[in-house]
This record gives sequence, C-alpha cells and structure tokens, in this order.
Amino acid sequence: MNRYTEKYSNAKAYYLSNLEITGASPKTLRNYERSLRLFLDFWGSSSPESDPSASDIRAWRDYLTENGLAASTVRCYLSDLSYFFSAMSDPSLEEDRAYNSNPVSRRFYPKIESRPYDMILTDRQVCRLWLREKPLAEKVKYFPRNYAIVVLLLTSKIRNAELLNLRLCDIDFDNDEITVERGKGGKFRRVYLQPIAKSGIRLYLESGIRPQSAGSDDYLFGTTSAASFGTNDRTEQWHKGSSQWLSDIVERYVFNAVGVHGVRTHDLRHIGSRLELNSGSSIELLQSELGHSSIVTTQIYTGRLEARGERASAIKALAERDRQAENNFELIRPA
Repeated sequence: MNRYTEKYSNAKAYYLSNLEITGASPKTLRNYERSLRLFLDFWGSSSPESDPSASDIRAWRDYLTENGLAASTVRCYLSDLSYFFSAMSDPSLEEDRAYNSNPVSRRFYPKIESRPYDMILTDRQVCRLWLREKPLAEKVKYFPRNYAIVVLLLTSKIRNAELLNLRLCDIDFDNDEITVERGKGGKFRRVYLQPIAKSGIRLYLESGIRPQSAGSDDYLFGTTSAASFGTNDRTEQWHKGSSQWLSDIVERYVFNAVGVHGVRTHDLRHIGSRLELNSGSSIELLQSELGHSSIVTTQIYTGRLEARGERASAIKALAERDRQAENNFELIRPA
C-alpha cells in the first residue's frame, strides 16, 4: 500500500464512520463498503502514483462491464463512488478533507434502456409509495420530507424545477390548491392539492426538518447543507436544493420502498397521470394539470388507456391513496 492507496483507505474509513453515526442502515453501509473496496482492489493493484483520476474511473467502469456486470449494477457502483468523492472533497470538512474534487462524472454512467411509461411501476408498487411506512434503508431523520416529496410529485404531477421553486405560501391548505408561479416557459397555473399530499406536507412541516427560521416566503423543500455529505453541521441558510439533489432523493426513496432502480422525478409525473387517466379523469383535465400546451404531449405522458379489467387496478390504487390520506390525517397534531 502506497501513500495514495493509504489516503483512500483512511478517507473510506472516515466516510463509512460518518454514515454510521448519522443513521445509515447496516445494509447501506455494507453496500457502500463493497463498492469502495472493489474500486480500491482495481485501482490499487497498479500502485498508483496520484489520486484517482477520471481515466481511472472510466477504466474501472470498463473493467466491470467487460466482466459481465449489468449496466444498472455498474451505475450503482459508480454512484456510490461519486457520493464518496463528493463527500470527501467537501471544503467544510477542513482538515479532514481528502480530495479537491470528485473525479466521477455522470457522463461515465452506462446508459440503461428506458422502460415504457406504462411499465415504470405497477399499481401495486405505487400503493407501497402511498403507505407512510419508513423503508428499512431510509434515514429516520429525513423520512417525512422524502415521503412528502414523493406523494406530492405523484399526485400533483409538477416538474422537478417546479417543486424546487415551491414556497410555503404557494400551498393553500384551506382551498386544497398549489400555485405554480414559475412553471416551464414561465407559465402560471394552479393544481389540486390531493389529501395525501396535503397530509404528507403537514407531517413534514411538523417534523422540524424545515427550520423554524424559514418563513412562508421561503422554499417549502430546501436544505441547510452545501453538500450531500451526512453531517450534523447546519451552518448554511435554508436554500433551494439542486435538481440532482431532488432526483437523488426520489430515486433512493423509490428504490428503498419498492426495489425499482432509476425512477426519476419526471417518471412520477407519468405514473400519476397514467393512474388518473385509467381511473376516469379526462385527458383535458390532465393536460391542464400537467401544464401542456398540446394535448398530444399529454397523451404521450399518460400512455394508452388500458383494458377495462386493468383499469380496475388503477381505481383500486387511487382508493388506497385516499385511505392512506385518512390515516395520515389522524397523525397530525390538533391545531
């Protein structure tokens, strides 16, 4: 072991220790340990003379692919490595900072053939997302926020950037309405606040994740950290998260809840739209809620209208949504 592999090993131990302290599950720790160890075994075998570089990452990706690993597995390994380097290059770590930058680019990730929009999640899997039951791998601390984000995206069908721009004052709890001030193309629209999303947001606000110092004009969902590293330091002001921050939250939460990789914020718009279409909503209403100027685009989003027997499954999924909303409201503290 030379000084570069020793430096990596020390940073790896520090990173895993912090993950454990901040509540990562044993399974999550094992997965990260395995990913980081596999990279060290590959990269360290050549006695490197510098810190890991972009070319080292690409070489490892190619090695994994050539050895028969699925593209989705390779993406997971690269993602774990990216989180590690992002964390250990965070300037806020000061003397514990190990690297100057993250050499893992998302451009290195192998492409995965997209699933058709009507096959992303089954109706039964969507029902699992309605349930307010913390997935085993989810951190207790952020579960109320992540749950609220997922059910809001599923039911309101707003976009990634639109959710990031939402402020608390945009949520009208009395009239069950969401105001989208800065939609795609600068368009303004109002969408229905479904009871399950309303209850999820209320429980999120009660959780204390959003600081009391954040007012009604501040972002509904935000962060106090400049990086995604698991630290208890809260030195930053409440501010809007990045698009990647939100996408990572959704992708991890859906995988932890139903075991499906690669579900993005955008996919939840399609899933919610498909359910509503097959439960009896008109295509014109969905067009308005989605903010589309053309009904042809809406038809692409919602997918085909399923056979009558299959539509019954979508109706049951929305009935389960409403039952879970009632259960959620019972958890909200009386005003």
